[in-house]
Amino acid sequence: MKAEIQEIKANGKNQEFNVNSEIQNFYRDKSVFLTGGSGFLGKVYIEKILRATEVKCVYILIRPKKDQTVEDRIDAMFSNPLFTELNRRKPSARTRIIPIIGDCILPNLGISPTDRQTLIDKVEIVIHSAATVRFNEPLFTALAINVRATMDLLQLAKKISKLQAFVHVSSAFANCTLFRLEEVYYTSELSITAENMCKLAELLGPEKTNRMTAEWCGKSPNTYTFTKALAEEAVLSLGKELPICIFRPGIVIPTNTEPLAGWVDNLYGPMSVLFGVARGILRVLYVHLDANANFVPVDMCANLMLATAWNTSKAANQEPFKPPPIYNFVPDERNMLKWDTYRRTLEEHAPNMPLTQMIWYPFAIVVKSKLLYNILILFYHIIPGYIIDFLLLLMGRKRRMVKLYRKIHKQTGVLDYFVEHKFTFTMENTTKLWHSLSSLDQKLFNFDMSSINWFEYFYNSLLGLRRYIGQEQPDTIPKAKKLFHRLLILHRIVQLLVYGGVCGLLSWTILRVFQAP
Repeated sequence: MKAEIQEIKANGKNQEFNVNSEIQNFYRDKSVFLTGGSGFLGKVYIEKILRATEVKCVYILIRPKKDQTVEDRIDAMFSNPLFTELNRRKPSARTRIIPIIGDCILPNLGISPTDRQTLIDKVEIVIHSAATVRFNEPLFTALAINVRATMDLLQLAKKISKLQAFVHVSSAFANCTLFRLEEVYYTSELSITAENMCKLAELLGPEKTNRMTAEWCGKSPNTYTFTKALAEEAVLSLGKELPICIFRPGIVIPTNTEPLAGWVDNLYGPMSVLFGVARGILRVLYVHLDANANFVPVDMCANLMLATAWNTSKAANQEPFKPPPIYNFVPDERNMLKWDTYRRTLEEHAPNMPLTQMIWYPFAIVVKSKLLYNILILFYHIIPGYIIDFLLLLMGRKRRMVKLYRKIHKQTGVLDYFVEHKFTFTMENTTKLWHSLSSLDQKLFNFDMSSINWFEYFYNSLLGLRRYIGQEQPDTIPKAKKLFHRLLILHRIVQLLVYGGVCGLLSWTILRVFQAP
């Protein structure tokens, strides 16, 4: 019981970062420019580079929000539990973050001339992590954020006098029109270059561009993968003269160990599905359990990003005429993760740490037939949704369940392409980079996927999900377990009534048939 309610702790939390390793020496007194710093991966990268190195400063591209200045947003970031260990060990780390006001949706990233000059004069490392990750983002917007911003940043990087490394964060699924993906460029899969696509979009405008989404995307299943593939083409065509590389992570999920296990701050991808099941809302899943689950912990992604910049700087003068290297990052055959393993592990852990916010007993029916899925959601989602909305109406409360289920089905529908196809990846460059690290750097900047204990990882992920997304502390688990058992009894009663009613109806029908004259 103590293990279930204890604070989530990282295995390496007390590890001291003695500044002696090659990677740490590389970052000492360096100035880094990071886009996407307010995102999930960006936050973890900021925390790690500040905690593990003596970097001089990190310029982050950030925009003010309606009710928050950029300084307010950075302060809020540092008050997140993710930064607790950093704040304890390096209380002045916050002063190393320097905001650059801008927005990737704007031309030239919305950066002022003064700030551009600052970046040109002072930056040595560029990390381009910003992107819209919405699969159904309107094409015109996705092009602006994912492609034009990349091109603008590449042009800016060419002017940076002391540039040593540029890391472009792409996706393992950027080129998902193919199902075996190596660490190479797939520009032949595109019918247009990044530069020409952006020019056409500007010429046509938002309405016409968005109307032609299907024609432009071609075989790409959505605007996200299409624009990420175009951004890679931009890196190849515009960035060849730069010390640059591409990092292609799989599906980025909660931290493995650093700076604390199981940390997450969003409900993208599998986390949204898991949270929906945990709350008793999502009950039918369309998944091929024999396919690979290409999950990568976000802290390992940050470590690999730090290592690729170091390696890119080191190799820049050795291989100047080769295409920029690409680093795929997914579980490999040494520690492969299947969707079925993911499901079984979660089924075993979930009853030990339920939510106090459950609306029904959590369960999930997994099917690999789209037809069966559509039939089952009628009975397990839509009809119950109408029943709940009717009860809410009787109580004088706002109806919401049917609307919620429509939204859920729309969001999960965009994942069908990735459910129906199996992808394999090669990771020669990533593996070679890992083996090139010293034993100290391997310890400090671990991205060895074979070292992950998936059973322990998903246990911590569930604890992290309920704590950081559900806002439920570990000491609420006993209360949640009581609710879990009450809902289980209610669930069994409903099952008995429904199955009994169906059997009774069938019996009555059969009797009527045989008694007919």
